[in-house]
Amino acid sequence: MFTTIHGLKTFYEERGSGPAVLLLHGFPLDHRMWQEQIAALESNYRVIAPDLRGFGQSEPHKDLITLEHMADELLLLLDQLQVEKAVLAGFSMGGYVAFNLLRKALDRFNGLILANTRPDADPLEGQINRMKMAASLLEQGPQAASKAMIPKLLSEGEGSGLAGELQDQIDGMNPLGLVHATLAMAFREDSTELLPTIQAPTLVIGGEKDAITPPAIMKKMADSIPNATYTEIKNSAHLTVREHADQVNKAITDYLSHLHS
Repeated sequence: MFTTIHGLKTFYEERGSGPAVLLLHGFPLDHRMWQEQIAALESNYRVIAPDLRGFGQSEPHKDLITLEHMADELLLLLDQLQVEKAVLAGFSMGGYVAFNLLRKALDRFNGLILANTRPDADPLEGQINRMKMAASLLEQGPQAASKAMIPKLLSEGEGSGLAGELQDQIDGMNPLGLVHATLAMAFREDSTELLPTIQAPTLVIGGEKDAITPPAIMKKMADSIPNATYTEIKNSAHLTVREHADQVNKAITDYLSHLHS
């Protein structure tokens, strides 16, 4: 489905009915990364999975944007869809956007799922690496992102089918949207001090072999949130939601069942 936010075409997938669940994708993917979670949840929940600004079928902004800007747009989307409260789920970059949403409208989210993400800002080295990625995207197009990211998203030896699917998805992205998001992540706000203020029941999901957001970081984040539980997906790299969708779906459905019981 399409809507218009800040004058730009914005895509979102909406399935099912019941309590709302907002799914925020990671970089350099779009709402399709959640396809197996959408299928598992749509019979009991109203699942809303947008393409963030500049990703998938959502038009990029002509100017640089921040993660805070993405959060503002999502609040407008929820307003358009007349969603007063939702469970907020963010994967990787989607988690960074989720932290911005919590800063803006903490009371609007009655549950939180943080998958393979982290609360801290990029150190200088990380910022430099993202600047190099932005330059590569301008020079080479979205293929620079698929080449750099797929080996980090998937475990070594993961079947070529999923890798090929991800490459097709990433290579179809608008490079300008990827550049904007890369720079937005490089200079994102540190959210560490936000964690103790989160009162909503929280599920933290990590991957045993995730090099981007290692288990130690995920466990520490969970320990800093008052009402959080940590689930580790064995033999999974960064993209837990696709590599071991059944395990992730069980963790999410159990969490949601308990939340709404």
